[in-house]
Amino acid sequence: MCKIRSIRQAADYFKEHDPDTQITEYTLRKLVLSGAIPSVKSGNKNLVNLDQILEIFGSHEIYCAN
Repeated sequence: MCKIRSIRQAADYFKEHDPDTQITEYTLRKLVLSGAIPSVKSGNKNLVNLDQILEIFGSHEIYCAN
């Protein structure tokens, strides 16, 4: 099952898992507007697949590698 979230919810997910993250709501909005992150318009919200965003930024293991 897809994890469909609003851009704000996706940004909150990153902030919750890494309080020092640089992946902000603004960053995600820009990536959606540029087409780098696929989205679906629902009313006045853009919905994104959280799993796809995680794939775009790489897996948690790669993310945290030293």
